[in-house]
Amino acid sequence: MAETVVSTRDLAKTYRSYASPWNRLAELVAGGTRHRELHALAGVTFEQQQGEGLAIVGENGAGKSTLLKILAGITAPTSGEVAVRGTVASILELGSGFHPEFTGRQNITLNAAMLGLDEAAVAAKTPEIIAFSELGRFIDQPVKTYSTGMAMRLGFAIATEVDPDVLIIDEALSVGDGYFQKKCMDRMQRFVAAGGTLLFCSHAMYYVSHFCRRALWLRDGRPEALGDVETVVREYETFLNLKTAAARQAPPTVEEKPPADDDLVRPARITAVRLLDGAGGRPVYHRGDALSLEIICEAESPDEPLHLGVGINRVDGIEVAAFSTHQDGRPPLSGDTTYRLRLELPSLPLLKGDFTVYVFLLDEPGLHVYDERVVPSAFQVKGPGYRFGLVEVEHAWERLPAAESAAEPAAVGVRA
Repeated sequence: MAETVVSTRDLAKTYRSYASPWNRLAELVAGGTRHRELHALAGVTFEQQQGEGLAIVGENGAGKSTLLKILAGITAPTSGEVAVRGTVASILELGSGFHPEFTGRQNITLNAAMLGLDEAAVAAKTPEIIAFSELGRFIDQPVKTYSTGMAMRLGFAIATEVDPDVLIIDEALSVGDGYFQKKCMDRMQRFVAAGGTLLFCSHAMYYVSHFCRRALWLRDGRPEALGDVETVVREYETFLNLKTAAARQAPPTVEEKPPADDDLVRPARITAVRLLDGAGGRPVYHRGDALSLEIICEAESPDEPLHLGVGINRVDGIEVAAFSTHQDGRPPLSGDTTYRLRLELPSLPLLKGDFTVYVFLLDEPGLHVYDERVVPSAFQVKGPGYRFGLVEVEHAWERLPAAESAAEPAAVGVRA
């Protein structure tokens, strides 16, 4: 059974905010309360096993950096319990832990010693750290002359080369060129594979899903979700999509539109919309599953010709697909006062996400909307792992022979 390396219980962090330094002094001298409290964290409880990656996700200001600083031992919690076993190396604020007047080489010695390495170990590790950082002659320049990318190179090289038990990384990899980011990713992969414990904060959900098995979503300083990374990331992305939709003033998502007033003349209306998942509740699909949507509508007169339209949007309002009987060449509905139709999608191409279904009852030309129904978060699509994009498109790869001569025409649109 894997050992618990990091654990917290009801962890909280509160900061005091003063309107001015005088208020702080007056509170200290005269007593009373002259501050307001800012709750950065509250009620954070989790355990992390050895050899696993835990992602910390959430919006800016959610408390992610505060939590990682507590776990790294940089700041203390206001209340609660925290325990971290083994040696801890962290890459938090770029340049933190570096003495700006010291050279890169001197900062290697300083930071390695702070992480518990003796003089012999520091001497042995220094060439490897310098080689990985690729700082060259700048290793003997003061750190205050480094760019943010150079500081990240040195900080990452030190933190990962000293073989810590726990590695804490807070968005540091967003700085620097793609080549060095790739080196860092490869090293993080080897670190976790070798049994290291990773605490990783990033807004890049692909990285989060790749390096971590579990995730903690912080919202306003409190745990919103804790569990396997795919589930938590999906919930967090859905939350962000809904927030984006609200900001864009997306159409109101009412689950069931109230019946029309008695004095409103409406020649036809939708009476029911349901997904035929056979299990009840909110359907959950995977790419390639069949989706069946049943629609029931009523007309005032059997002579009224009608068409149906269906739209599928992602919950943030991005249009995904649309279907209509008149555009598909079907004759209008007529001859009855009650109609029951089924829309069948034999193979969903969707990869992941939450989706809203819109149903429209149209006139014969398909221009006027008699009635509509909006089913918010009607269904969800899950995948076996994090995938880029919204849909999967059929495709094939083929390896071609290399160009045989320099006279070979260049590929259109490709730059060297």
